[in-house]
Amino acid sequence: MPESIWKQVKQYAPIPCLDVVLENYDGDVLLGWRRIPPYREVWALPGGRLYGGEGIKAAAARILAEYCLSVRDLFLVGVFPIRFPSRADVPICVAGRIAEGEPTPDGEEFSSFRWTSRLPVDLGANYRRMIERYRYMKCYPELMRLCRL
Repeated sequence: MPESIWKQVKQYAPIPCLDVVLENYDGDVLLGWRRIPPYREVWALPGGRLYGGEGIKAAAARILAEYCLSVRDLFLVGVFPIRFPSRADVPICVAGRIAEGEPTPDGEEFSSFRWTSRLPVDLGANYRRMIERYRYMKCYPELMRLCRL
């Protein structure tokens, strides 16, 4: 999309996004050090924009493949609208366990990745809400069953 059109879209329409809470078998969550706005120089979840006509599972697979990862057992965590000075986003959060792969930063959006059980202070606020909601959900097997994608 040409930059001039993208600027208009960001000005007038919320951007649908997908963020992924990815766990390893120890229950640690994958965080990446983000290099680009709007969450610049904070720890963040892997994520990206949803494309027209793209399903949530397909978007999660595409986004994680950019970092050499795949996921299994995907669950809907929720929708976490947020307003930034430059745009409004409507992130859909999903969660699952890593199926395979070693997280590989792209050098553009993320400079590094780490697995952690403790959430760092410099974690983006919306990402913190997503992870906390997922951790709460895991306490209720029936809720997890209902949220399975």
